[in-house]
Amino acid sequence: MSTGPVPPSPAMTATTARFTRRPVGPVALVAGALLAAMVAGCSSTPAGTTTLPSVNVGSVALGIYAGSGEPTRIAGFAARTGAKPSLASDYLPRTNGWAGMVTVNGLRRVLAPWQGSRYRLVLGVPMLPTHAGHQDGTMTEGAAGRYDGEFTTLARTLVHYGQGDAILRVGWEFNGTWYPWSVTNRTEAAHFVGYFHDIVTSMRAVPGADFRFVWNATSGSEPLAASYSYPGNAYVDYIGLDLYDQVWGIPQEPGLAWPRYVTEVDGLQWLASFASAHQKPAVIPEWGLTIRSDGHGLGDDPLYVAKMAQWISTHHVAFTSYFDVDAPDGQHDILDHAFARSLAVFERSFAAARPSPLLAPAS
Repeated sequence: MSTGPVPPSPAMTATTARFTRRPVGPVALVAGALLAAMVAGCSSTPAGTTTLPSVNVGSVALGIYAGSGEPTRIAGFAARTGAKPSLASDYLPRTNGWAGMVTVNGLRRVLAPWQGSRYRLVLGVPMLPTHAGHQDGTMTEGAAGRYDGEFTTLARTLVHYGQGDAILRVGWEFNGTWYPWSVTNRTEAAHFVGYFHDIVTSMRAVPGADFRFVWNATSGSEPLAASYSYPGNAYVDYIGLDLYDQVWGIPQEPGLAWPRYVTEVDGLQWLASFASAHQKPAVIPEWGLTIRSDGHGLGDDPLYVAKMAQWISTHHVAFTSYFDVDAPDGQHDILDHAFARSLAVFERSFAAARPSPLLAPAS
């Protein structure tokens, strides 16, 4: 269990770039100002006296990211909070080329610790690795089938380590601008979809494979709406959205931030409607409190935790996973002293008597 900043790990490296969000433009700034004025004008509750929702969602499957290959830290998190995680989030390394991302030897440090643990693995799967600082391949080549063999090898490696039922977040946060598989226009969307098809088809064909695949967007207005990159129901089991407590274009106030998270482009309202339209369970594979050096995190924000629990309780959510590691963008570890009020709400909202089973997707 971590109680402060931890050394950088491959998992952090895998997620570091997600923290570099685009600056908001003038339209977003004006919209944010209007939203702030509307909320201020309609509120009759004095600042600091907001009543927090009180909902327990311990019956919904919970995952934790507590560092790469760290089942003991997840157990420590459970002991500290009263939550009962049934899922463990982790990330395949993406800076050591294809061999470091798909082979038995390359993944021993990441996957071996999970063997025999009681946690089902939720894995961030890069679509393109780097090697010696250079991108190893292109999305165009991926869509043409050039890397199908690499993902066949990855599937065999996962089965080898007893992770044939892993939940795979292929090309997570594709609608951002920070990964090699980022989608910024319709042409790139077509490449993403074609490549996603090939990855899923290749991995499903391996004996012993029983994977589930998450199509995993990130929240907020990015260059192209996420829906243009949807691979189709045959290739997707869960529809996911990553959502951190950080805002641009409006004041860093919890009462303004949460409505933004719900109504923004590719926000929670979109997640619920898109998942329902495609008859898929929604998932939130990464969420977390945030303290950022640039001031855009909301810090110790119990309203964010309470509202997240409330939203989960009123929607068809299969699982969520809290990102409990301090990373290069700032602090997220809810167990350190910076989030004391939020931790109290988390304990109340996510405590459970036993680990909750994962809601299975429809056939």
